[in-house]
Amino acid sequence: MCLSYFKEKLAASYPLTVIKNINQRVAIIGAGATGLAAAEVLQQKGYEHVKLFERNSHAGGKCRSIVIEEKIYELGAGVITKNNTVPFSLAEKYQVPIKKAVYGENIFVDENGQFQSKWTCREKLDIYWQLFVRYRAILKKYQAIERPGFLNIDPDLTVPFSQFASKNKITDLADVFNLYLTGFGYCYSNHIPAAYVLKYLDWPTIRCFMKNQAYVFPDGIQNLWVRVAQDHTVQYGADIKHIARNTDVITIERESALEEFDSLILTTPLDEVENFIDLTDTERTFFKKIETLDYKTILCTVKNLPKKSGFIPDNFCAERSGHPVFWYYRHADSNVYSFYMLAAMMLNQEVVIENLNKFVVKMGGEIEFVHQAVDWKYFPHVGTRDLREGFYEQLANMQGQKNTYYLGELLNFSCIGATTDYAQKFIAKHF
Repeated sequence: MCLSYFKEKLAASYPLTVIKNINQRVAIIGAGATGLAAAEVLQQKGYEHVKLFERNSHAGGKCRSIVIEEKIYELGAGVITKNNTVPFSLAEKYQVPIKKAVYGENIFVDENGQFQSKWTCREKLDIYWQLFVRYRAILKKYQAIERPGFLNIDPDLTVPFSQFASKNKITDLADVFNLYLTGFGYCYSNHIPAAYVLKYLDWPTIRCFMKNQAYVFPDGIQNLWVRVAQDHTVQYGADIKHIARNTDVITIERESALEEFDSLILTTPLDEVENFIDLTDTERTFFKKIETLDYKTILCTVKNLPKKSGFIPDNFCAERSGHPVFWYYRHADSNVYSFYMLAAMMLNQEVVIENLNKFVVKMGGEIEFVHQAVDWKYFPHVGTRDLREGFYEQLANMQGQKNTYYLGELLNFSCIGATTDYAQKFIAKHF
């Protein structure tokens, strides 16, 4: 028999694996959780020419921690659950301490600061029934949503979550979910497609919260990413003027330098990259479909406020935009509170702070000092129509064109576990 015959048999038995060029130069735009998670995988695979460009003076992105009176407070993300394997593994690798989150009892007040009772025993039974029977059945029916990303979403999951909840008779449970959807800045339930909710509130995450398997970082979650970044090449304060994507080379132009790369990974908001990249017509059209929310964090010292965290469900609607939806009380021996509000983009910070001040006064408190106010361009996503018409499938087809790859919150979900898990699986597949 000829040699070619044996080669054909060998190829059939052991399909050839495409060998990646680990000597290629890779540029990652953004040194937040996604960018650094991607860099970690590249490093593990042997890539030695990887550089991250970060416009801020620090790593972490929406993981931002500050110190007030020797205590750590989070301005962005701050809690992970046990099923968030990537941040857990990185914390172990870099010896960054974590500890179990300790939550006191949350309170509920109306828009005027008046206390509201929680659920009756009958309402609780209905909620538990809907959670353990109906919602678990829903998750089983649509278990494909557990896969990373949003490819080939069932059309049932492209409708607004409020409509989906009504159809599936889980409206009482949906009211509870809204505490974590609207309260934590992700959406109004009559807007967000159900697919995002099922991705965010999957059963492993729910089980972790029920088992008190939520964790915080004593030194601040930003410290994790700062420590990870120390093992990588990061250009902080990156003043990127332009990125040219030619056939053979990616050229990044900065005020002080011109650098060339072979591949480009974008983890920054895709609806902003037009500021420094000449997009194709297809990219420009797609990126304009991306929607975000204006989620604000205001950290302030307040006196005469209950030393508990709380929700304001009356403000869980677009008509109450710019009013607080949730506040977090972290340290028992402190008067510092974190307030969160969903706001329309046109509302300026002064209006939002005035709304907050009026609410605190109605609660019987007084704001003594505002330490910091942050505007987050939050939760990139697409609407029901674009999701139904295959936004993610078409975006997947664009991956790798012009040696450019898209990562970030948009691709999976805007929480640390989801974004980092997707980033690592994506890099493992494509590089």
